[in-house]
Amino acid sequence: MDAADILNDMLVALRGELHDGYGTIAEFAERQGRMLAKQAEHLAKERADGFLTDDDDLFAFFLEGMQRDAENMAKSIAMLSVITVEKAWNAVAGALWGGLRTILAAAGVPAVLLPETPNFSITGPAI
Repeated sequence: MDAADILNDMLVALRGELHDGYGTIAEFAERQGRMLAKQAEHLAKERADGFLTDDDDLFAFFLEGMQRDAENMAKSIAMLSVITVEKAWNAVAGALWGGLRTILAAAGVPAVLLPETPNFSITGPAI
């Protein structure tokens, strides 16, 4: 194993984590975004020419609900992004420290002296 092997392992692991993480975020954002957009469209139509035309209090109530839903969507996307960053770190660190341990072990360094992969976590224990 050499630097090129370590780099390849790192990029393969990172590519997998980022692709999967982005896919999860994109699917969630599209699904939630579609529902919020329909909610906004429906609310606008009802306000313009429907049961909310003259009901300011009920319109405000529905706007508050839509705001809460949009905030929850944004918070969920942020948390999914954080999880993706953690997984990216674990992929990179696993490949780097794995390569280092492989080279050291091949050179005869005893297993008890091989460095452990450092943990990194924003949300809690490493994933």
